[in-house]
Amino acid sequence: AGWPLKSDTYGGSFLYHMDNNQVVVGFVVGLGYTNPYLSPFEEFQRYKIHPSIRAFLEGGKRVSYGARAITAGGLLSLPKTVFP
Repeated sequence: AGWPLKSDTYGGSFLYHMDNNQVVVGFVVGLGYTNPYLSPFEEFQRYKIHPSIRAFLEGGKRVSYGARAITAGGLLSLPKTVFP
């Protein structure tokens, strides 16, 4: 689901079911967004209150959290390694 991002902003989300009645939830925003007021953190908060997502999170507790910057473009987008 790309919501709550606008159609001109690259991104998406995921929710995985894990063992022990746990879920992993994430939200991805491409680093090339043009709106200077866009806050990926705030958009993630909006995503988590959507009724379809909220149902999985209600009554739960946070076990861990984190943020990452990831490359987009696959193997060809990685820089070449050079050895002297």
